[in-house]
Amino acid sequence: MSFMRWWGWGHDGCDEPLPETSRATLFALLGADDRPPRGVGAAPEPIPAVPLTPPVRSACDPHARLLHSMGKSSRDLLHLRMGRVPHAPDAVLFPESAEEVAEALAWAGREDVAVIPFGGGTSVVGGVDARRGERRAAVSLDLRGLARVGEVDEESGLVEAQCGVLGPDLERLLNASGWSVGHFPQSFEHSTLGGWVATRSAGQNSTRWGKIEHMVAGLRAVTPGGEWNVPALPARASGPELRELLVGSEGQLGVLCDVTLRVHRRPPAMRFSSWFFPCFDSGRDALREMMQAGLRPAVLRLSDELETRLHLTLSGADQKLGPRLLRAVGAGSRLDGCHLMAGFEGAGTAGDRHAHAEQRCAGRIARAGGGLPVGSSPGRHWESERFTHPYLRDRLLDVGVLAETFETATTYTRIPALVDAVREALEAPLVMCHLSHAYPDGASLYFTWFADAPDPEQALELWTRTKRTAGEGLAAHGAALSHHHAVGHDHRPFMAAEHGEHGMALLRAAKRELDPAGILNPEKLL
Repeated sequence: MSFMRWWGWGHDGCDEPLPETSRATLFALLGADDRPPRGVGAAPEPIPAVPLTPPVRSACDPHARLLHSMGKSSRDLLHLRMGRVPHAPDAVLFPESAEEVAEALAWAGREDVAVIPFGGGTSVVGGVDARRGERRAAVSLDLRGLARVGEVDEESGLVEAQCGVLGPDLERLLNASGWSVGHFPQSFEHSTLGGWVATRSAGQNSTRWGKIEHMVAGLRAVTPGGEWNVPALPARASGPELRELLVGSEGQLGVLCDVTLRVHRRPPAMRFSSWFFPCFDSGRDALREMMQAGLRPAVLRLSDELETRLHLTLSGADQKLGPRLLRAVGAGSRLDGCHLMAGFEGAGTAGDRHAHAEQRCAGRIARAGGGLPVGSSPGRHWESERFTHPYLRDRLLDVGVLAETFETATTYTRIPALVDAVREALEAPLVMCHLSHAYPDGASLYFTWFADAPDPEQALELWTRTKRTAGEGLAAHGAALSHHHAVGHDHRPFMAAEHGEHGMALLRAAKRELDPAGILNPEKLL
């Protein structure tokens, strides 16, 4: 079993270098002087552990505890780079079956020990912080020993899989028999099926195939009070859909062990199209018209002016033949606008033909809205590097640049005011946004901000202020607290603003019923 490195994203030796030209461009935009990279120091040691005797295989050495102490947000990495481990589990448990999970929960209830379910450890919202709450100790429950994937039910298009399986392993096993889940979050290389379901994850192809909650047909969870099975059915009208209580429960109500997923035939290569629009509003209108016309591209992504410019510059694309020709004929100003990218795919021969027809229809809508077609190269470039951005965040931290993201979802009507409000409220000098995960009535907005922050303490203070400002702004504009990063500890203060007191009371009642001793993942979500 391999783990990500303690100080950043990925495994040792899997680095994404920050080109010198890219670094110089960012420092120029930030109005700061370039500086050499800082090295990462020695791994910090957690405080001494509370002695425990778990009933399943476990580890209590400092390194195992460090690797399970928190996730991968900028806050987490800043703490670790400063030699701090604010929360560390007293032991790490490695169950290999749902029965061993049940044993671990029963033991934890008797011993007054908090249990933090842990998959790939990729949370960027404090979702796996080893907080003990009012319990006397805490353990991390590493679920990657539950990684079996069953045979595909080819008639129904369903597969049963255990929740500790990593994304690449799940997709590889399905691909071998001609199937796919089609779920590719940016954390895909290191995240688990259980983590996706527990956080209502969205993959980059979600506009076509849906978020993870649309793929979950049934599941099994182990709670402190017993096992909860939700059978896989295509639909039902027998009261509220209780499956939705577990999907997105972030380890608060039970430990997810098995999921029955809806899968589809593996599509052929994605067909990409791209257009440049004069402004964000015209691109948004074209994206909306595509969705409301019934088109369902797998990927539909609109970058604002700053993100478009940065991608062109940092990728070197602005020096390629196409952009140079546009400038030569006096049309270079189109590159100062916004980039809309669409990727189309369908399962099977008929699905591929349908995807081709949708691509042509999207092109007609884009051109009618003022879009300048620029072919498939931008999409293919995006696809080749779509899992690399977290590595670049580590490289930026090395040179004292803080790069952080947050995301939301809102209706098309509210998008302009929300984007303007966020840009005005944030202290960061560079704030960029893109729309993705589109729907007929709205879309997800993904904000990225950069700040020159060579002092780690000041960087942490800026991160904390910005997180609070963003949460307050989203609540004030009636936007979702999160579209796919989840709640964790960081967004918890804003839950009541979205769900209301009655909604929060209902969730707390479910918590009391399923986890009466309050041992599961303290200080998250609720």
